[in-house]
Amino acid sequence: MALWRAIRDGLIFAACVWIAALARYDFAVSSPNYAGITVCSVIAFLTFVVLGGWLYGQGRYRRASGDELFGAGAVVAIAAGFMYLGNALVGAPRLVPASVPVSAGAFAIVAIAIVSWSLTTGRHRVRRQSGRSRRALIVGAGHHGMTAFRMITEDPRAEFVAVGFLDDDPNKRLLRVEGVRVMGTLEEMCDVAKRTGADTVIVAIRSFTSKAMQALVERAAEQGLEVKILPDIDAQQARHRGLGDKNAVALRPAGFRNVELNDLIGREPVQTDVDAIASYLNGKTVLVTGAGGSIGSFLCQQIAKYSPGRLVMTDRDESGLHSTQLVLEGQAMLTSDDLVLGDLRDPRFVRTLFKDVRPDIVFHAAALKHLTFLERFPDEAVMTNVGGSLDLLDAAVEYGVDQFVHISTDKAADPTSVLGASKYLTERVIAGIARSTGKDFMSVRFGNVLGSRGSVLGTFVAQAAAGGPLTVTAPGVRRYFMSAAEACELVLQAGAIGNAGETLVLDMGEQVLIEDLAKRVIALSGKPDVEIVYTGLREGEKLEEVRLAAGERDERPNHPFISQVPINPVDVERVRSLVANARTAGHTRNDEIRQELAALVRSTRALNVVQPQFGQGRTA
Repeated sequence: MALWRAIRDGLIFAACVWIAALARYDFAVSSPNYAGITVCSVIAFLTFVVLGGWLYGQGRYRRASGDELFGAGAVVAIAAGFMYLGNALVGAPRLVPASVPVSAGAFAIVAIAIVSWSLTTGRHRVRRQSGRSRRALIVGAGHHGMTAFRMITEDPRAEFVAVGFLDDDPNKRLLRVEGVRVMGTLEEMCDVAKRTGADTVIVAIRSFTSKAMQALVERAAEQGLEVKILPDIDAQQARHRGLGDKNAVALRPAGFRNVELNDLIGREPVQTDVDAIASYLNGKTVLVTGAGGSIGSFLCQQIAKYSPGRLVMTDRDESGLHSTQLVLEGQAMLTSDDLVLGDLRDPRFVRTLFKDVRPDIVFHAAALKHLTFLERFPDEAVMTNVGGSLDLLDAAVEYGVDQFVHISTDKAADPTSVLGASKYLTERVIAGIARSTGKDFMSVRFGNVLGSRGSVLGTFVAQAAAGGPLTVTAPGVRRYFMSAAEACELVLQAGAIGNAGETLVLDMGEQVLIEDLAKRVIALSGKPDVEIVYTGLREGEKLEEVRLAAGERDERPNHPFISQVPINPVDVERVRSLVANARTAGHTRNDEIRQELAALVRSTRALNVVQPQFGQGRTA
């Protein structure tokens, strides 16, 4: 292909030499030096075939770009120099008049530009008329809009063809790019889609607000348009930093992504101190529990960026560990010593794990988290969320772990559920052990994670795909949401800035109305007829969550979006007794265990604040 382009442009230049020479002689048949003109035209052609073939073949310039035209101009200048050299060598009569190489070169550059533009525009026109590619409107005619346009035009699969731009900037209303022009504003999207036959809208504006995105998605759904988004190329490439070149994933052309709930939630992700994160993880042996879960798996991916000496991952879910290794290494043979299958509720397994691994840092992500299940089986919550954590903490003290970061939940703030109480109690256990040992043991508290396994978002998506209805507990229910990347970076940041016994709490912005979340999922599903059904608040649920419990102070000494809350310790021996009771009683004494758990939660409050009883969330 490059050689043919060089031959094409060489022939254009050769023709321009003849035209310029004949024009110099006013097209008089008897006057020109035909032999000299022939020699110069051959010089023009061969120079382009040799140098132009190298120029195009190296992929140095994007096709039909100004840079490519500048490169062609350089080849023309070199060929003109050869012509002047030929004139000097042959003497009189000269091959061609002195003005010919310059005028022919100017004609050639203009002609090459016109031909290149015409062919490029023609290819776009053919693609638009062929019907094989999906017809796309690009929202935004700025820098990112041009990036989206190039991704489309240079895609060898020809998945999309651009049929127009949409932009609210009046200065761009007459803009035309390779035959594709700005067709109107965003408000005119539906009308423009009808005129152009577009079936896809590609958003290429980085500053697009969540409200604007939601409005666009709703209008697109009414028109039957699919919405795609230009990916953040830098962010996607950064995710693979530190995992090795063999794991780097290059973006394919036209790799536009679907709209995600992150685009509609309306929160700006909290920025973390990457340097601080890297410094304390570098070269250390790191243990991650619950590594097969959605949070644990993503946490392992984040940790791997910062060059730990060893990253050990444990879970009792073998399929989860398989998935985590596949993401990290591109293969999952499950033969690595860094993958450990076992149950953290078995104290013997925990001791053996710590004896073999000797971790410097532990990130504890293993937990039971389904609120309704744990209301029915409080003994399971105590054995896993409290007992498993306590065994890990004992082993961490015995084997000299420097830092222990426990992943908690916003339901631990003034808990009204068994889930919240079990995590709240674990926070207090950590505070007690940290105070008695001086170890940097701490907790991190955050809300719902978008896309995590078992989250309300996944439930809504599955329900919408099945045709509905979407089940919402009650009107007015609100929850905090954050991305998995943001949650995991907060966990890592905790180890860098947290103090012994503290719970670090992210400022997650405004809570999201679950009804709105359901409506957004319906809009994204393309099924506007899906209904929303209210099921009522379940036992232990709150109408709204809170970041901080009553009496906890919102102090942010090290990060503007992270509260560092000193936690009052609990009598650890009483907690051990509760765990032992749960392990021996089975499901036969659930009411007794629930009451003990509630009593322990209330007993840990140092301030004179009345604690809500479990179940009050139903009437909140």
